[in-house]
Amino acid sequence: MAKITGPLLSFGASGTIGKMATFAKWRGVPYARQHVTPANPRSTAQVLTRDIFANLETRWKTGGPLMRAPWDRFAVGQKFVGRNAYLGQNIAALRGDALMTQYIGSPGAKGGLAPATLVLTTVAALGIEAVVTAPAAPTGWTLDGIVCTCLIDQTPELAVADVVQEGEDLATPFQVDFTGLTAVDYVVQAWAEWSKPDGSIAYGASIADTITVTA
Repeated sequence: MAKITGPLLSFGASGTIGKMATFAKWRGVPYARQHVTPANPRSTAQVLTRDIFANLETRWKTGGPLMRAPWDRFAVGQKFVGRNAYLGQNIAALRGDALMTQYIGSPGAKGGLAPATLVLTTVAALGIEAVVTAPAAPTGWTLDGIVCTCLIDQTPELAVADVVQEGEDLATPFQVDFTGLTAVDYVVQAWAEWSKPDGSIAYGASIADTITVTA
């Protein structure tokens, strides 16, 4: 790094000249350095992460309020927002996985309990029935409902082939149906929404299973 001891091209300089030299200040001291074009890493691992990021970013943008709610709740009081948590946790979960089976529907938030069981069956043509049982509510807690989402069980780094579908049942027996699907494998996530004694909302971590949809 070469320090500038006198005025350059008048009283000072900043920026890049002729793609050869860059002029700037660091802690008030002017300096010059060779202009360098930033690299664009294209290693296999980096490309994989970028592709999974693109997949998840599309899912977040096209997803509904039920899908986003536990992530936004998880981010309350943190330095990140729900979208950042969703992308970060799911990229880590899916990197190196051949399918979407490790996809996280809900990270769990504010101490909510996870469902006890999730049973999937095909219904009619191109449909899924998800039946969920919940754990016993802690003293003073209220189970507000069960949320389910489903998506095609595809390779994580490929372009998104569908939109995450969502549904909710507010009373036992908890059952969420998905219709109008495609005759492929799906992965379904289920989680519980709770009201705590202080009136705040909590979410349980999601559990998941896969099923083949038939025409």
